[in-house]
Formats: sequence, C-alpha cells, structure tokens
Amino acid sequence: MKRFAVNIVILPPDPVMDLVLKWNAKLRENQPANIALSKSQYLPHISIVMGCIRADQFGQAKSTLQSIAAMHRVLELYIPHIRIVNASSSRQIITFDVNLSQELNSLHEAIVKAFRPLLTQDADESNINDPPPITADTLHWINHYIPQQCFDNFWPHITVGFGDATLEFHPVSFPGSRLAICHLGNHCTCTKILAESNLTE
Repeated sequence: MKRFAVNIVILPPDPVMDLVLKWNAKLRENQPANIALSKSQYLPHISIVMGCIRADQFGQAKSTLQSIAAMHRVLELYIPHIRIVNASSSRQIITFDVNLSQELNSLHEAIVKAFRPLLTQDADESNINDPPPITADTLHWINHYIPQQCFDNFWPHITVGFGDATLEFHPVSFPGSRLAICHLGNHCTCTKILAESNLTE
C-alpha cells in the first residue's frame, strides 16, 4: 500500500510568503545548495503535525481537515522576531517564530487529536516526495513529531533556510486561514498540496 509522509500546515498569505521568499533568496546567495522555497513547490508553512499516512486513508484525512476547518475561525497570527537554531547537521537554520496564541494552540491540539489515529511514525525514504538521499533530520522530525513537537512542546514557526540572518526584520501580523495537508520533501519541506480547506470567516 502506497504511503505518504505528510504535514498538516497553515499556509501564510502572499505578503508573508513573499517576505519568506525574499529572505530565502538572500540566504541562497551565499549557499546555493540551500533549501529553495517558492509558491509552487517547497512552500513556506507553519507545521501543525507530521506523520505517515496510507493512501487508502486519505479520503478520511481530507474529511477530517474539512471538519476541523469548519469548527475554527481564521487566526490572527503574529511574527515578533526571527530565531536562529542549530540543526543536528551543524548548520544554522533561520526561522520566523510565530506567537503561540490561545487560538493557535487550540487549533494545534484539535488537529493532533483528530489526525493521530491516521498517522504513523515510521516514514522512510520511499514516503518522501524527493529523490534520495533524504537527511536523517528529515526522518527524525517526521517520526518523532508526535509527541516531541506537540502540545506543551509545540513551536509554531516558518523555516526560512540555512545560514546567518542578513536582512533587517520587522514584526508582522497576518491572518491565517489556509489549512493544508502537504506531501513532505527533504528537510521537511512542503512539496505538494494534497488537500486544502479554509478556516471559518
């Protein structure tokens, strides 16, 4: 049975996408082999939960996403600052940290609880939507997201790329309305939208 490594995410609106892509392009000037984000592939996103799902469960996953979207209102999200973290590969990762509001945390908890019965933590390279080799970090994040990055450990952020901060950052507020199930690529990138639903206005 075919399986997919997936990420349930919030996709930011175009102005935030554009800001992330601007930073990503700057990072790639110094590191051409960096993650290359875009609006069509390797989309900027806020991860909610990751795991692996069988193809025959995808209809249920899509219905679950639609049900959750219908029960939660559009979020007011805020990025107060960037964060530089060290990956286990000894490279620095630039992220846009997203403020963990009560509404965002409630959505996170609802999604994790609803999708947990559908997700397994045993993804391998064949489930990733990129050619091998796939980094060990990628599989570790997918296979340990539950419980290591959930509930009290939830860290909402948008990954920008590898490197050092080279641009001036200004805090930004934006609405979060797009929920999506995305097929995961290398570095836990969102390579393809498999299903999408909008939060309630």
